[in-house]
Amino acid sequence: MSLPTTNNTNSPSEDAHQQQQAIDAKHLEHIAIRNPRRILFLYGSQTGCAQDVAENAAREARRMHFSATVSAMDDYDRSLLIREHFVVFIASTTGQGEEPDNMKKFWKFLLRKSHPSDALDHMEYTVLGLGDSSYIKFNWPAKKLYKRLMQLGAVPFYEPAYADDQHYLGVDGTLGPWLTGLWKVALEKYPIPPPLKIIPEDVIFKNSFSLVFDPKEIIDSTNDTHTHNQQQEPLDFNQEPNSYLATLLSNKRITHEKHNQDVRHIELLVKDPVFPGYHPGDVLMMRPRNLAKDVDEFLEYNGWTSIADDPLTIVENLSDHPLPKHIPHRQTIRSLLTNHLNVFMTPRTSFFQLLIHFTPNEDEKDKLREFISPAGQDDLYTYSHRVRRTIFEVLADFKDVRIPLDYILDVFPIIMPRSFSIASAPLASVQEQFQAAVIAPVNGEAVVQQVATSNGTVATGNVEGELQWKIDLCVAIVHYKTKLWKWRTGVCTKWLKSLHAADELASDEEATDKEPSQFWIRIQRGTLKLPKDPSVPLICIGPGTGVAPMRSFLHHRIYAQGANQNVLFFGCRKRERDYHYREEWEQLESEGRLKVFAACSRDQEDKVYVQHLIEQQSALVWNYLHDQKGVILLSGSSNRMPADVTRALERVVAKEGKMGVEEAHAYLGKVEKEGRFQQECWA
Repeated sequence: MSLPTTNNTNSPSEDAHQQQQAIDAKHLEHIAIRNPRRILFLYGSQTGCAQDVAENAAREARRMHFSATVSAMDDYDRSLLIREHFVVFIASTTGQGEEPDNMKKFWKFLLRKSHPSDALDHMEYTVLGLGDSSYIKFNWPAKKLYKRLMQLGAVPFYEPAYADDQHYLGVDGTLGPWLTGLWKVALEKYPIPPPLKIIPEDVIFKNSFSLVFDPKEIIDSTNDTHTHNQQQEPLDFNQEPNSYLATLLSNKRITHEKHNQDVRHIELLVKDPVFPGYHPGDVLMMRPRNLAKDVDEFLEYNGWTSIADDPLTIVENLSDHPLPKHIPHRQTIRSLLTNHLNVFMTPRTSFFQLLIHFTPNEDEKDKLREFISPAGQDDLYTYSHRVRRTIFEVLADFKDVRIPLDYILDVFPIIMPRSFSIASAPLASVQEQFQAAVIAPVNGEAVVQQVATSNGTVATGNVEGELQWKIDLCVAIVHYKTKLWKWRTGVCTKWLKSLHAADELASDEEATDKEPSQFWIRIQRGTLKLPKDPSVPLICIGPGTGVAPMRSFLHHRIYAQGANQNVLFFGCRKRERDYHYREEWEQLESEGRLKVFAACSRDQEDKVYVQHLIEQQSALVWNYLHDQKGVILLSGSSNRMPADVTRALERVVAKEGKMGVEEAHAYLGKVEKEGRFQQECWA
C-alpha cells in the first residue's frame, strides 16, 4: 500500500520521536509476521460505545491466548496495515451517516485512488457497525468500510454485523450473538496451541492502570484537583486538544413554568484570541462533570472518603491501552469521579461481566452470569435498561461487590463529551472592529453582548475592540421519572443547571464573591450545509430543540446575506408554553424576511404536526424545492419525525409534480443526493 510522504521540517526532538516510532513500528511488524494469533481491533467511536466494545472483545481474545491490540483508527500507524493479517473493525455512526471523529483520517487514507486493488490481499477482516435504524443512513460508515476493504483485496473471515440501538437491548442485542460466532470462527482458524487452554472467566484480568498514591506530595493549591467547590476547580483540568475556554453569560428557561419540559437558552462567551470561530450549523461539544454531592455519596458508599483527596499517579500497565489524553496522570480519587468517570449512567452489558470478578458472594456471581448469558438478556433488560438503573444503583443492589481502586478505570466508563447544535450565527472575522452596543459586565469588563458587523455578526467585542465570540445553545433538560418511580436528571443537564451565569450573578446582591462559570468547549463541523448562493430558497424544518441549528442558519441568511426566501416549519405542543423563539420569528415574519408555520399539536382537539403543515403548504414547498431548486434542512428528534416528514414531502412531490408514489420517492432521493434535502436528527 502506498504511504504518505512529507518534507522533513521537524525539530531534532521531533525527529528523535519519529525515529523511536519507527523502531516501535518495526518491532510490531515483526510481531505481526511471526504471530499468526494476533488480532488487531480498530475502532471508530464518537460516544465511547465502539471503544468499549473493542476493549472488551480484546479482553476476551486474550483469554483465548490471542495477542490482542486495541486502537482508535486514527491513532493507528497506517503504515503497519500492510503487515496485519487478522483485523476486527468496529465503527459507530455520527450525524447523518458520518464517520466518527477518530475514524475520519483513516477512512480518507483508505479512499486514496493510488492504492492498488491487491493492497490488502494478505488481510482477513470483519466489521461490526453500531448504529440506529431510525436514521436513513443506518450504519453507513461500517457498511462503506466493509466494502472498501474488500475493494482493496482484504478477505472477510466472518460475516459483518450492524447493531441497532433501536433493539430493545440496544446494540447488545446484536453484539452478544455476533461475538459468540466470531470466537468460534477465530478458534477454528487459529486453535489454541497445546497445552494451553482458554483462561476461565473467573480468573481476573490484568488491570490496565495502577493508582500509585504519594501521600508525601502536596498538590499546589493553585492546581487543586480535589476541592469540593466545582466552580473553583482548575480551568486546565479538562482541557483537550482544540478546546477553548467559554464563560457562561446566561442560562434561562424559555418554556413556560407549567410546561412539562425545561428548555434552556444558554449564551456563552469565548475570548480566546486563537479561537477560529465556527460556521452556521456547527456543533458545540462539552464534557460535563458529576456534582460534588453525588460524588461524595459515591465515595462514602465505597469507603473511599478518607483517601479521596490524597495525591496519586495513574500508571499505564498495557502498552496498547494508554490513558485518554484529556485525563491527567496526576490525580485524586475525587477528581477522577468528578471530572472523568461516569458512575451515574445506565451500564452496558460488559459492566455486569466485569463485576463477577469483584464479589465473593456466589449468589451475586450467579445472577451476574445470568444477566450476561444469551438466555438472560430479557431479565437484564427488565432489571437495567427498561428502568434506566444507574451504575451506582447496581452496586447498591449487589452489596458484596468491592471494586479495587486499580480497576476503576477498567470498570467505570469515561464521561463522554455532549454535543449541542449551535443556535447562533458565526459571522465575525478576527480582523473586524466593533462599535459599542448593548454593554454588560463580565468578570469586571465591559462587553458588547451582540454586534452586527459588515457581514452580519453576532460576535461580541469589548470597548477596546477585542474580538469575542458569542455562542447560543438551545438545550432541553433531561429530567424524567423512571419505571422505578425515581426522578432522573441527565449528567450533563444537571451539571449545566448547577453553573453560575453572569446575568444571574449581576442581579444577585449576595453573589458578589462569585464569578461566572467557565469550562472548555470544542467546535465540530455540522453535517447540514447552507446553499452557497443566498438567492436560493431555504426551507427549515426544526420541531422542538431541532430549531437550534435552524436559528443559526436563518440568522446567517437574514442578517449576513440579506436573503428573504426563507421558510421555517416549527413544531411544539402549545403556542403559549414551548414555542421557542416565538417573538423573534414573528418579528422576522412581519419584516418580510421569513415565512413561519408553527404546528402546536396540543392547541386543538386533532393533533397537528409539522408534516401536516408541510402538506398544507404543498404549493409553496414545491415552488421552492422544484421550480427554484431550493434546499430543505431537517433537524430534531430521530424517532418518528424524520420518517413522517419524508413521507409528507413525497406526498407534496406526488401531488404538485403529478407523480406516482414510486416516482415521487425516487425524485426525493435524487434531491437528497444533490444535497438539497439534508437531515441531522438525534435520539
